[in-house]
Amino acid sequence: MTVDVRVAPDRVFLNGKIVTMDYESIAEALAVKGERIIGVGSTEDISSLIGVETEVVDLRGRTVLPGFIDTHSHPGVAATTFLQINCISPPTRCIREILEKVAEVANRAEPGEWVRGINYNQLKLKEKRHITKEELDNAAPDNPVLITRLTGHMYILNSKAIEVVGLSRDTLDPPGGRVERDGNCEPTGLLHGNAGGIALSKIPQFTVEEIKWGLKKVFDQYSEWGVTTVHDPGTTALDLQAYQQLLQEGEYRVRVQTMMRTHREHPIKTLDEMVALGIQSGFGDDWLKIMSLKIMGDGTGSGGTAGVYEPQSRGDTLGLYMTSPDEMKEITVRAQKHGIRVSIHSIGDMAIDAALDAVKEAQRLHPQPDMRHRIEHNSICTPRQLERIKELGVSPASSIGYMGSIGDDYWENFGEKRMRWCHPHKTMQEMGIIAGGNCDYPITDGNPMVQIYQAVARKTRTGLEYGQMEAISVMDAIRVYTWNGAYLGKEEHNKGSIEPGKLADLIVLDRDILETPVEELPDIKVLLTVVGGKNVYERRPLSLS
Repeated sequence: MTVDVRVAPDRVFLNGKIVTMDYESIAEALAVKGERIIGVGSTEDISSLIGVETEVVDLRGRTVLPGFIDTHSHPGVAATTFLQINCISPPTRCIREILEKVAEVANRAEPGEWVRGINYNQLKLKEKRHITKEELDNAAPDNPVLITRLTGHMYILNSKAIEVVGLSRDTLDPPGGRVERDGNCEPTGLLHGNAGGIALSKIPQFTVEEIKWGLKKVFDQYSEWGVTTVHDPGTTALDLQAYQQLLQEGEYRVRVQTMMRTHREHPIKTLDEMVALGIQSGFGDDWLKIMSLKIMGDGTGSGGTAGVYEPQSRGDTLGLYMTSPDEMKEITVRAQKHGIRVSIHSIGDMAIDAALDAVKEAQRLHPQPDMRHRIEHNSICTPRQLERIKELGVSPASSIGYMGSIGDDYWENFGEKRMRWCHPHKTMQEMGIIAGGNCDYPITDGNPMVQIYQAVARKTRTGLEYGQMEAISVMDAIRVYTWNGAYLGKEEHNKGSIEPGKLADLIVLDRDILETPVEELPDIKVLLTVVGGKNVYERRPLSLS
């Protein structure tokens, strides 16, 4: 038995299968005091610690894992989906269904009030094309309409919205963005990349109260999925206020590490503000902590704007940079100088190289040990980039969730040859690269069980298999979502495994994940989620069969 106890534990969990992630060892029982684990071992040994007031939980053979850590999930964005038209497919099947929802909302709104939709993906609709501004005009003739594509890198406006934001044939494309135009050079209503900022800057922001309302619903969902920590890759000032106020109000359910979002027009501005305030990475506590500065590198793999060396099948053939490589380098160098980690959005192989160039220059000019700068998504990552990632000590936050939800989009865009190197977890593992896993929720299914399945099975939503040589075992996939996630947050000393001294962030499953057939992995349910020693979700009492 491994134990660190001076007084009786508050709770003990007995007669279970405790997957500790401490060198993949399996225990039978554990003890919790306050927020932390104080003992792990056999049922007999842990039972000997029970005091008069100790709560005893009989697991009846059920499996316990460390709480899941999602290394790239957008709670703030997900919170606002409850305030917008959710166009996600499925269940949305065609353009007509979206237009009907737009018309319904517009009929309830005041003239001139914005109508907003989110999670739209034209590739999943029956028509396989974008909605036109004319179609949106017919659905909402008196209201400006903005529809945001699934990945957040494309936007569609109707004519009223074009008028309100001031788009015209004379509008210049901003750096890292493109205004799509018709044969007469008039805007079609489709905006790519940073061009979306032209519209977003004119739309009323959601309030802190609205974000808090949505976050409570999002936290409910995380707890049901067994997610106990999220890394938020685009935290705004309003999001940060909402997180703080929720904690002040006693909302202790999900731990959040933030990646502060750079400004679209002036990417270095956020860094200047952090430096001026003296904020370094790690500022905060176990519930809310500032982890890094988020830099937008390239575009989207699904939409065809990823930064790649060989042309992709749709969109901008070699992609676009939302932050130029030179500016990316300038920000990263200055961030490292001031003790701030960077997390760089990089989908394509060329964009990953640009991010690594920035990290290399920062380390050359301001050497610091173990900065653990991050590559967000790290989708098309070939041996060339992997060798550099290993050499530079960079941590990839791998968007495994893309494999299922938008894997078919990736296959169509990149082709079979490049898909072999899509999220290459087996190779990263063999090279000693510690990669976390994520879903980029709400862009893809936020349930880690679905993502663990994807890491093992490597199948798209339609069943297309790709890169099977990069499949990893169930145990290794669990590690990606527990200990590896803690490592990416520089918190491996505090969470990610079930060991004495670590936070008691735990989940109890309805079946043995290590013995479940691969195709049934997505069906596994979380029965109990514990954060800091307290129940935050209970599917049903564990005393029931």
